[in-house]
Amino acid sequence: MRAVRLHELGAPPRLDEIPAPDPPAAGRLLVEVAAGGVGSWDVGVASGRLARFVGQPLPYVLGAELVGRVAAVGAGVTGFTLGDRVMGNPGIVGAWAQAVTVDAAVCGRAPASLDDVETAAVPVGAVTALQALRPLGLEDGHTLLILGAGGSVGRAAIQLAAARGAIVLATVPAWESARSEALGAAHAVDQEDDWSTKLQPHVGAGVDAVLDLVGGATLERSLALLQSGSRAVTTLAESVERARELGLAIDYLRMRSTTADLDAVAALIDAGDLTMPLGTVRPLDEVAAALQDVGDPRHKGKVVLRF
Repeated sequence: MRAVRLHELGAPPRLDEIPAPDPPAAGRLLVEVAAGGVGSWDVGVASGRLARFVGQPLPYVLGAELVGRVAAVGAGVTGFTLGDRVMGNPGIVGAWAQAVTVDAAVCGRAPASLDDVETAAVPVGAVTALQALRPLGLEDGHTLLILGAGGSVGRAAIQLAAARGAIVLATVPAWESARSEALGAAHAVDQEDDWSTKLQPHVGAGVDAVLDLVGGATLERSLALLQSGSRAVTTLAESVERARELGLAIDYLRMRSTTADLDAVAALIDAGDLTMPLGTVRPLDEVAAALQDVGDPRHKGKVVLRF
């Protein structure tokens, strides 16, 4: 079978022929993969920047998002049967092969309203947003500042927070502003502009919560918009130390996929309450181009590999 594997950090991945996986062990599923999402985390793994999170030697199968059908069920697995359409996140690597074995606990039912390619845009971004908002305790009327909301996590977070009645302020690339506001942001401003000054009239005494998706100088500039007691969550480990140096209490989220959260996301999508905009779709043998698409502003949506 074909699989996308990384043989050397910083080198282009290869499309290899590898043996099909063994039957699934207890607690696991064998999934015939139809499509896989491509995100900035995949670029980070391939470049070596996120290699410390992989925990296995080269070469390894790339990819963190998959959608497909259950081809075999391991002992003790409940809730899944042969032929079920599932989406999942096996970890930061391991998804981009024609068949994979994966823990059933990190899979959920695919949304009935989406096809396989559309579903591949969902797992990591939507679940990360769902989990990141939990510790922020948002309620109706709270103000949430999302730093770097132009990607899949940010787009999902805008919708989920707005659905809770939060007033969402977002920093995004200029070309993303109109879509961010269409998704529910009260104000979306160019992240390359003087955004803190532009948002100041909309924060009152200060924002209630911050979701940091970019870190660096952007996180530091956000301090001007905070109030005493503002809560913050970041998806970037490197933001934690810097935030604490600046006197900002912050929680670090490393997303871990669960069946419950994936099923919750699928229900929101099927109810019409969450959408994940789709961008470029490429065949598996164009994986190197797909990784480049992630950082290309001409591709304004989630990049997906079709198997």
